[in-house]
Amino acid sequence: MIKHLALLAMLGSTQVAMAEALPTENSLVTVTAVGSVRAPNDEVQLVFGYEEQGKDKAALASNVNLRLKQGIAALKKAHPDARVSLDSYRTYAVYDEAAARIQKRDAQQIGWRVSQQVRLVTGDFAALPATVAAAQKILALRSVNFGLSEETTRKLEQRRVEAAYRSLEEQVGFIAGAMRRPVGDAKLESLDFGDAPIGRVVVTGSSIRREDIGEVEEPSLQPGETKLELRATAKVRFK
Repeated sequence: MIKHLALLAMLGSTQVAMAEALPTENSLVTVTAVGSVRAPNDEVQLVFGYEEQGKDKAALASNVNLRLKQGIAALKKAHPDARVSLDSYRTYAVYDEAAARIQKRDAQQIGWRVSQQVRLVTGDFAALPATVAAAQKILALRSVNFGLSEETTRKLEQRRVEAAYRSLEEQVGFIAGAMRRPVGDAKLESLDFGDAPIGRVVVTGSSIRREDIGEVEEPSLQPGETKLELRATAKVRFK
C-alpha cells in the first residue's frame, strides 16, 4: 500500500514538472475579445398597416388605398416632424386550402387579399403615445422597434473600438498569467476588428392591435437601450 502511494506521488510530481516545463518561447497565440458600449435608444420605427380580403380585387385595392391615405394624414397631423414612408404593398390570391385538404382536391382561388403598410421614424418620444393612439383608430400597429440613430451610432464608434481593445488587453493579460509569463513578453503581430451581433434590450409597452375606428387609449412605450459590440481578434507572440 505504501509503495503504491509512493508511486502515485512520484507520478503526480512528474506530471506537475511536465506542466511547469511546457515550453512557451516563441509561442503564437490567437486572442479574441469583444468590447461593448450601451446607450439609450434615441430613435423608434413603427410600422402600421391595413388589410382587406374579398373577391373584387379593384375594390379591395381602392379601400386599402383610402384607409392608408387616411392613416398617413392622421400620422402627419399628430406628428408633423416624423418621417413617414410607404413600407410595403401586397396583392395576392386566396385559396380554399383547408377545404381542398378535406375534400382531397386541388385548392381553388376564392378571392384576393390586399395589404399595405406605412413606416414612421421619429426621435421625439414625447409625441409617440398620442401619435400611436391617433393612428390606431385607422390602422393596425404591426411593430415597434427602438434603436439608435445613425448619428448616435457614429458617435459611439470610437468608444466601441476602445472597449474592444481594452477587452483584448485583459485577455492577453489572462493568457500571460496562465503561461507564467510577463505581459511584456507579448508582442502584437496582427489585429483585426469585426462586427459582433448587436444585442437590443427588449422593448416593453402596449400590445394593442386594433383596426376599428374608435377611441384608443395611448400606449406606454419604453425606449430602453441598445448594446453595440465589436469583436477584436489578434495574433500575439510570446518571445
